[in-house]
Amino acid sequence: MLKQIIRRLRRNKKREHAEYLWRSIQQLRTEIIDDVLTGHSQNRIPVKTLKRKAALIKKYSRRLRILQT
Repeated sequence: MLKQIIRRLRRNKKREHAEYLWRSIQQLRTEIIDDVLTGHSQNRIPVKTLKRKAALIKKYSRRLRILQT
C-alpha cells in the first residue's frame, strides 16, 4: 500500500517536472522570437542573451528527453 502511494507521487512529480520543462522551453522560444524582432527593428540584436536562451533550451530539451525515456 505504501509503495503504491510512493510510486504515484513519483510519477506525479515526474509528470509535473516534464510539464514545467516544456513550458519553459516554449517561453524561451517566444522570448527569442521577440528579442530578434525587436532587435531587428532597432538594428541591434542581443547575441549574448540569444545564446544564453538557446543554451537553456538545449539543456531543458536534454532533461526532457531523459525524463520521457
